[in-house]
Amino acid sequence: MSSFAFVVSAKLNQKKNLFVLLLLIVGVCSYNLAQDYPPYGQHVPTAHFDHVNRPQLTPPPVTLLTDGTGRVAQSEWNTELVGYDTLDGRSTYQPLVVHQGDRYIAYMGHHATVGIDRLNGLVEPSGTSILDVTDPTHPVYLFHIPGPSGSIDAAGSQMVRVCGGDMLPSYSTEEKQRKHGHWYLLRSHGNSSGLTTPIESHEIYDVTEPSAPKFLTTVVGLLSNTHKSWWECDTGIAYLVANDPTQNWQQTGSTQHLKIYNLHDPANPEYIRDFGLVGQQPTADPTAPGYVQEGPNTPPSGIHGPISAGVEKNRVYMAYGVGASGVLQIIDREKLLNGCAVRAGCAVSPTQAEMLAPQKGWFTLPGFALQGGHTSFPIFGEEDGKPRNVMVVSSEEGGNECPAATAPHGMWLYDITDEAHPRQISRDANDPALTRLDVPNGFDGVTFNWVSNGLSGNQYSGVYPTNLTPQDPVPGVNSFCNQGGRFGGHSPTELFYPRYYGKLVIGAWFAGGLRVFDIRNPDRARPIAYFVPAPNDTGCGPKGGPSPGPGCTFANAGRDNHMVNAIQSNNVDLDDRGYIYVADRAGTGMHILKLTGEAAKAVEDK
Repeated sequence: MSSFAFVVSAKLNQKKNLFVLLLLIVGVCSYNLAQDYPPYGQHVPTAHFDHVNRPQLTPPPVTLLTDGTGRVAQSEWNTELVGYDTLDGRSTYQPLVVHQGDRYIAYMGHHATVGIDRLNGLVEPSGTSILDVTDPTHPVYLFHIPGPSGSIDAAGSQMVRVCGGDMLPSYSTEEKQRKHGHWYLLRSHGNSSGLTTPIESHEIYDVTEPSAPKFLTTVVGLLSNTHKSWWECDTGIAYLVANDPTQNWQQTGSTQHLKIYNLHDPANPEYIRDFGLVGQQPTADPTAPGYVQEGPNTPPSGIHGPISAGVEKNRVYMAYGVGASGVLQIIDREKLLNGCAVRAGCAVSPTQAEMLAPQKGWFTLPGFALQGGHTSFPIFGEEDGKPRNVMVVSSEEGGNECPAATAPHGMWLYDITDEAHPRQISRDANDPALTRLDVPNGFDGVTFNWVSNGLSGNQYSGVYPTNLTPQDPVPGVNSFCNQGGRFGGHSPTELFYPRYYGKLVIGAWFAGGLRVFDIRNPDRARPIAYFVPAPNDTGCGPKGGPSPGPGCTFANAGRDNHMVNAIQSNNVDLDDRGYIYVADRAGTGMHILKLTGEAAKAVEDK
C-alpha cells in the first residue's frame, strides 16, 4: 500500500482523531483492493489449481442470420450482452477499462480508419475513443483523440495504458503534489511507418477529465514501429514496443524490440535501456564464434508485447513472432532493469552476454515456425500445497478465411514452474494445434477441417486444406472460414483480476468472437463459454455513433476475393467488476458482457 500522511488538528479530541484515521484507512484500503494487482498494483493473486476430472463440454452451435448471407447472428453460451457502443464504426485494436476515481472509463485504441466523430461532426483519423462505462448498460461517449492516418495496420493509435498519479511513485514532494488526483494515458501514435520514414511515437495525455484530454509529452519519437506496451503503475516502469532504425537493432518480421522507460513522472520520461531476444542487438553476428540462436529465425522475430509481474514476482514475460516463428521468453525483471548499470553503451547496444544475463528460460510452440508469440500471460499458483506456475500463450491468425496450408492459430498452456524447462500441458493430439484451447471452424462446435503438414517432431502441425470454403474449386461448406476475414486465436485478457485469475482464460477469436476456457484443472482445460456478436448493418450513419444509416461493420476479403461484412473480435479486457469488453477489428464497436451459467459458477468455485 502506498504511504500517506494524516494532518490532524491538535484541537480535535482523541476520539475524533481515531474516527478520522479509520475513515481514511478504510477509504485507502478500498481503493487499493480494487487496484492492487498488475498492471495497477504490485500484488499478484495466487491461483489454486486442482486436478478434478471435469467433463469436456461441447459448445452449442451458433445461429445464422436469416438474410441469406450465411453470416453468424448474435450467439451466446454462458454469457450475456450487457451494453454496446458503435465506437463510430472505427476499427478497434485494444480495449482498456480503468477504475478511475468513482467512475469506470474505457479507453479504446483504434487501428487506422476514419470516422465521423459524433460529438463534433468532423471526419477524423482514428486514434483513441474514451467512454464512461460506469453504467455498463449505457456507455457514454466522452471524447475522441484523433490518431495518424494510414493503412489499417500501419497507423492509428492501437495501444493504450492508463495510470493514476497517486498510483505512480513520486521522488519529491513537488512531484507528488503536481500529480495528485491526475490520470495519465500512454498510447502508441502510429504503428509501422517503415525504416526509411520513421514517424511513429509513444505519447502521454493527461486524462484527469476524460472528456477533455490534454497532450502532455512524447516519450520517444522518430520510431519505425510501435505496438503493445506495458506500464507498471506502482513503479512507473514502462516497456514500450518500438524501434529506432538509426540504432541498427535486428529483427525478422516485425521490426520491433523494447525501449524501457521510467514514467513515474509522466511529464518527464527517463530512459533506461533497449532490450529484445538475443541476436537482435546491433552487434549480433551470426557468423561469429559462440553466436547464440534462439528460435527459428536469424535474426530472431520481433517482439509483440511484454507482460510484467512486477516487483513481487520479479519476472517479465515476452512474446516474439506475433503469428509465426514464435519464441516465448522469461526474464528476471531486476536484472533487466539494472543490467546496464556498469558498461557505458550497454543501454543502446548490449553485448550477447548482457542480452542473456536476465534470461531465465525460453521455448517455442508446436508447429515451430507456423505459430507465433503474440501474448505470454503468467499465472502464479499452487496445487496440492506446492507451487505451480502456468503461462497462457497465444498466436495471432493473420490470414483471411483460413488460408490453405496454414496452421489454425490457438492458445496454449505451459507449466513454467521449472523456468528453464517449460512443458506444454492441456495437450490434445486430436487438435491441429495440439491444444485444448482451440475453436473448431465448424458452426456446430465440433467439426474441424484440417490435414497434417507431413512433418514430425516439434515441426508437426495440422493445416487447413486447399478446398475448404464454398468459393474453392471443390466447394466446401459454410463455416467460420467463410466469413470474409480472419478466424483463429488472437489474444487473451491481460489483467491479473483475482476473481478470474487461474480459473478462466478469456480470449478473442476474430470471426469466432469471444471464447472462454475453464483452466481450474490446467491439465484438462475445456471450453465453457462464448459470445459471437452480430454484424452491425444499420447503426453508423452520417452523424457517427449510434444513428440510422449505413452499418458499422465493414467488409473483409477472403478466398477468391470473397467480400463479407462480418465481425472480427480483436481484443478483450476486464474491469474489476468482472465485466468483459470486446473490441471489433471490423468496425462493429464495443460489446460489454457478463458471465452466466457454468462460467459464472466456475468463477465462484472455491
